[in-house]
Amino acid sequence: MVYGAVFMGAIALLGGRDFSIEWSPPYVLSLLWLAIIASVIAFASYLTLLGRIGATRAGYATVMFPVIALAISTVVEDYVWTFTALLGLVAVLIGNLLVLTGQREATRP
Repeated sequence: MVYGAVFMGAIALLGGRDFSIEWSPPYVLSLLWLAIIASVIAFASYLTLLGRIGATRAGYATVMFPVIALAISTVVEDYVWTFTALLGLVAVLIGNLLVLTGQREATRP
């Protein structure tokens, strides 16, 4: 995140943009949400998930994150689902279902 912040800061400075914080409640609350919940707590939760189910299964779980984000956006921001979004959702769900419930290949000695 530090690399991303430095990179975006450099782009902003090169583009002649200034850094300012809008002190309105929606802006401050969303900034706090992103800084605390969506970064620190989410990362700690993901590390816990890695420890409990392993990297392979946790990798498949990360595919679901955008699906959850779109579901939240549907409720909070009135996101309108398109055919391609629904097609992507179906592809993600079927892919995860196939991978997580498929038969394991026998290990060779």
